[in-house]
Amino acid sequence: MSATRWHRGEGGRPFIYGHRGTRRGAPENTLRAMEYALAQGADGVELDVRLCGSGEVVVLHDADLERVAGVPVAVSAATLSELRVLDVGDGERVPLLDEAMALVLGGGRLLNVELKPDVPSPQALIERVALAVCARSPAERDAIVISSFSARMCSALATALPGVAIAFLFEHAPDGLPAGIAAVHPHHALADPEAIARCHEQGFAVNVWTVNDPVRARALAAAGADGLVTDDVAVVLGALTARA
Repeated sequence: MSATRWHRGEGGRPFIYGHRGTRRGAPENTLRAMEYALAQGADGVELDVRLCGSGEVVVLHDADLERVAGVPVAVSAATLSELRVLDVGDGERVPLLDEAMALVLGGGRLLNVELKPDVPSPQALIERVALAVCARSPAERDAIVISSFSARMCSALATALPGVAIAFLFEHAPDGLPAGIAAVHPHHALADPEAIARCHEQGFAVNVWTVNDPVRARALAAAGADGLVTDDVAVVLGALTARA
């Protein structure tokens, strides 16, 4: 899979991805958060997915609902209908991946889907996500990048979705990179100009997380980052626009 689609292009600014939709002004990983990020001008949205107990792909970061809904319910043990009655902030409900794709891709924006590795069956999650992605149009699939902190999951995703960009997420410098990826998603502390240049030399797009400081955002843009994942779209986008 070529990473060309995900490179920012000569003279362009980095793509801006709202982290979990946004974590500033709306409950994270909800449709409202995604709408808010897009309304602020985000080029795309980053979100997290896992399987619920009835087998649907839902958008949630944590393995349980304690932090976002105040109840100690494991996502993998709850059916979709049980999850849907829970308020995850300001009356928002847990969305399905299908709903998020319809919103973001339907609006002509980019979508970064992170598969969580702390699930009972990573393979089952991969298979369900692959089915959902393959149901989208070719143009929409071209606007999806799928990422994971698990190298094994990245390799399996590259096999399951050969026409979709796969990205390897990491917080510490890895010993190696999984086969079949098109992009790397390093923590911003690892993204110096030399490291970004090395990744580009290998053909990888470089999307950096999580960037909330405007000074750091401008430095990463100057260093050649292709994308910035941020909790605060307005601040980071404003910093890069002012730079331009």
